[in-house]
Amino acid sequence: MRVINFLAEKYYKIAYDTFFYIEDNSKAQKYLSRALEIEPWHKKALRLKGNMLVIQDKIAQALEVWQKLYELGEDDFEVTSKIAYCCAQKGDYEKAFDFCEKSAMQVELAESEKMYSLYCLKIDLLLDTKKPKSAYKLFKNALKMLASNEAYELKNSYSFLDFYKGSVTKLKNVKSAF
Repeated sequence: MRVINFLAEKYYKIAYDTFFYIEDNSKAQKYLSRALEIEPWHKKALRLKGNMLVIQDKIAQALEVWQKLYELGEDDFEVTSKIAYCCAQKGDYEKAFDFCEKSAMQVELAESEKMYSLYCLKIDLLLDTKKPKSAYKLFKNALKMLASNEAYELKNSYSFLDFYKGSVTKLKNVKSAF
């Protein structure tokens, strides 16, 4: 049984509040460093550090933090989806797809906001790996599964896929004419 280190918890909470409410990243990083010096496996502090690194676009470092959390047994939606995102950013598409699937296992159909972010990530992965037909198919299925607000956002974000589908159909018709 792990005992809570109250000093590490205190520094984590100050870092959290400083980052999200005061929006002073450098001060938040100092408090976060103190918390992790005292308790290197402080899971909430590691999550905050991972999020801060993603926001700062320090993807390689963020991936290390998220993988560390995963190795510590944290395999919830946030951890697995952040690993998938970081892997996608680094071009490790196979691992990104694997962690997308693990993320999907953590989401209930009613959690439309999480489903939306997962669909966006997977559609982007399919497009990055030059699989537009699969991306289009997933896009159409996602529109059926998501709540109206998220479906509207997805349709706006990926409306170009409808044009893709139309151009492929026209191209097939042109080829068959010859």
